[in-house]
Amino acid sequence: MKIEAFKTNNITVLFSEPINHILISQTTLFNLFKTGDEEKDKFTFVEAPGLKVLLFPNQKKELAFEGLRILVNDKNEVGPEDSSVIDDFQKILNKDMMDQNKISAYGFNYDVVVRPESSSFNISDLVGNKISQISGLKSAGVNASFEKDNIVYTLNIKPIGSGDKFFANFNAHFNINKLPNTDELKKQIKQQYEVFSNLIQNI
Repeated sequence: MKIEAFKTNNITVLFSEPINHILISQTTLFNLFKTGDEEKDKFTFVEAPGLKVLLFPNQKKELAFEGLRILVNDKNEVGPEDSSVIDDFQKILNKDMMDQNKISAYGFNYDVVVRPESSSFNISDLVGNKISQISGLKSAGVNASFEKDNIVYTLNIKPIGSGDKFFANFNAHFNINKLPNTDELKKQIKQQYEVFSNLIQNI
């Protein structure tokens, strides 16, 4: 398979205790990401018990503060080499809106569209003969989890409609309770995308 289109970069940080949402200010968050461009600075702020989300649809940024985790999404459809997702996360981190001593793990997520490279590709190449031989099978995907070098990986591949394209998500999870510095995070998010890319190429 090959990656046809990149969709989303994400960094997620998990905490051992609930995040103090009182420290998370809509104004502070907005000021971190405002550009001075009226269109780019349009935003939506969602607030509910245990949840605060700031969305910049024209910047294609999403910042979510849940009960036990923070998610920063870059939906600009560029790979980690060109993504601002780690810099965006660092802006939040520098504002001390959460207790870094309570960090329990972190990870990266990537969403892409993939398609078979070979015209002879069959769904059995992806899910095996027994699944592909199910009578009346309309579509099928795969969900796999594995561990390497103390990193837990999850790979999901599911069909898009009835065509030959698939949506693929890859998660690299680090069970480490301390974040590396910004440069190391940027290095890691690129390295883990390479792991993902190589996996897709070998399917």
